[in-house]
Amino acid sequence: MDLHMHSTFSDGEWTPQQLVQYAADHHIHMIAITDHDEIAGYHEGITYAETMGITLIPGIELNTDGPDGELHILGYQFDPNAPVLLNHIKTRQEQRMDWARQIVQKLQALDFNITFEDCMAHAAGDVIVRTHIATELFAKGYFSSPRQAFNVLLRKGAPAFCPRAPFTAEDAISLIHKAGGKAYVAHPGIYTFPVHIDRLVEYGIDGIEVFHSKHTPGQTDFWRDRALRRGLLMSGGSDHHGPNSRNPFPIGSVEMDEACITQWREKEGIL
Repeated sequence: MDLHMHSTFSDGEWTPQQLVQYAADHHIHMIAITDHDEIAGYHEGITYAETMGITLIPGIELNTDGPDGELHILGYQFDPNAPVLLNHIKTRQEQRMDWARQIVQKLQALDFNITFEDCMAHAAGDVIVRTHIATELFAKGYFSSPRQAFNVLLRKGAPAFCPRAPFTAEDAISLIHKAGGKAYVAHPGIYTFPVHIDRLVEYGIDGIEVFHSKHTPGQTDFWRDRALRRGLLMSGGSDHHGPNSRNPFPIGSVEMDEACITQWREKEGIL
């Protein structure tokens, strides 16, 4: 089971079919493609998953910013054709394009010779993220790695950073619920700021991504305890972006406890 991975429809290296094929080849029977602000990977992969005997759960990772910081909120088991979700995705994609253009303009003003079109060439789908811009900066020889380019120029507070249109964690949780799904806070152990779980509970968060490729054993124990104490659901995954990416962790490489696995098997009706 792996409930967190990215395809070429956001910032992953593999197509939905490749993700499904890897899962099938490695006997991983339940997965979710959780692209950033996009669900096209689910729609492209679902028929193939069914032919391969893989349970593909509708998933998405919503990027947010607001009083709770730049939290990522995972959504699962929603209606993948819900108009409220599709309208949000369309609007968010348009905003991402404008946002990326603003970042490129800032970089050009800082004497970096890149274009928006060159950055888009690194985005196989319709979603452009800062990673694609960082990849272009690396390709042009300005930095030794995309990660270095991101950290120096594109992270929040860096010289080329531009704020996005407001969309908060509370907004994301509400959107997932309106689409009939469940909302989980993604990888709470890796943020550089405190995650106020009690506030997220007030917003209606359903669960916590307890098991993650970048969580230490101590962080896993901490967030499992928080989930159990508050009666929240648990999820987990590799956050796979591809073997040559900043998150190369193989699909299925994150171990989850029996309670988490049983929860998801029950929810999918396969017990």
